[in-house]
Amino acid sequence: MANLRLALVGCGKMGQKHLQALVHAPSLELVATVDANESQAQAAAVAFDAAWYGNLDALLRDRPPVDGIIIATPTGTHRALVEEALHAGAHVLVEKPLALSRADAEAMVRLAKAKERVLAVTQFNRLLPVVSRALDVHRQGQLGTVIEGGIYVRWARPQSYYDAAPWRGTRQMDGGVLFNQAIHALDVLLQFTGPIRDVFAFSGTLTHQIEVEDTVAGVLRAEHGGLFTIAATTSVADNNLEERIVLVGQHGNIVIGPTANQVEVWRIPGEDEERVKETLNRAPQRPGWQSHLEALEDFERAIKWGLPSKLAGDSTIPAIAVVEALLHSAETGQPVRL
Repeated sequence: MANLRLALVGCGKMGQKHLQALVHAPSLELVATVDANESQAQAAAVAFDAAWYGNLDALLRDRPPVDGIIIATPTGTHRALVEEALHAGAHVLVEKPLALSRADAEAMVRLAKAKERVLAVTQFNRLLPVVSRALDVHRQGQLGTVIEGGIYVRWARPQSYYDAAPWRGTRQMDGGVLFNQAIHALDVLLQFTGPIRDVFAFSGTLTHQIEVEDTVAGVLRAEHGGLFTIAATTSVADNNLEERIVLVGQHGNIVIGPTANQVEVWRIPGEDEERVKETLNRAPQRPGWQSHLEALEDFERAIKWGLPSKLAGDSTIPAIAVVEALLHSAETGQPVRL
């Protein structure tokens, strides 16, 4: 089967991850790059002998042979770009999160369905070896109903990080610590909890000069009654502290951490905890582009073979809805029912 022909919109930090991944994907062909910074678009295109453009309109007017479009721009731009790509008949892989509101996310998903196009999102922590192993255990019933736990994302983002790009730390484009930093861990947690019924949160901007919150503490109640806590901050001094996911099930317990590539606790009936931890924790270190490559491969399989994407856009909406509800709760001081 012919190579999948792709265009990349957004050649900044996340776009660079896709470029690195594409080097390792011989069945994927980058035919065009797009960036408002035309010198950046041109530089990204050189190694792939690709065409380059200053905006998506120019690419679509030129009509190069493109099967799919990767959107790696600030979240606040996603809906307009995704809809433009879908209307042009392209499949779309978009950086996380899909949107900063449930309404925008649902609108994109509806359009993709109407156009019969694949819409996938790089919520690729679901595919990490530790998370995949935990999900297998959960699907087999070894954990039982997950009744308590939470996520704890405590990262360091100095003021210089926000100052380096004008969109960072803004409500319209960035969305804050839950949307921009903690969304991966929350997305993973929701694979185990099932639907969330109620949330409550406090938030604050404690150490940065930005529009959005840099710290959130919240609680979730699942439809089955389970209770979960959320703690997220970009105010840690010096270096990232942890990205931890705690799962307390009726039959067993798992703690993923202190990063999403490690397991700290694995107490599953019938399994040797130390052996599982040794196997998972001693795996070769993953390069920074590996997860983007896995997302691209999932995208390719969905397009070429019609397989359900593990990163389908509609499956990422629950995390967006939960974040939206947590932020509304923090703003009003009241619990929010989803």
